Amino acid sequence: MADFDLIMGAFWIICGLVILVPASLIARGRADLHVHYDESVDPAYVSRRAGITAIAMGVLPVTYGLFQITYGYHPYAFGGLLLSLLVLSSLTKRFAQGWGSGDRTP
Repeated sequence: MADFDLIMGAFWIICGLVILVPASLIARGRADLHVHYDESVDPAYVSRRAGITAIAMGVLPVTYGLFQITYGYHPYAFGGLLLSLLVLSSLTKRFAQGWGSGDRTP
């Protein structure tokens, strides 16, 4: 039987890779792929801000998965992962809607 930490670590790595695929596309200029993208916001701004934030959302589960495979489950690390994903999810949604861009095209 496989170790629980190995299975869950692999699960988090796969989840992170699944997040990284659309995140890298958004960061490369496909801002329209973001579900909360507002057409009145500059796509370059959304690609830059929301894309990099989404990439961070993909890197965190991969890092946590490697941590869990190496060191095992740690509740504070898991809580930190969930909290950071919640904060980054809110940020990427706000960036896609134009939060902080300063100028909005009509």
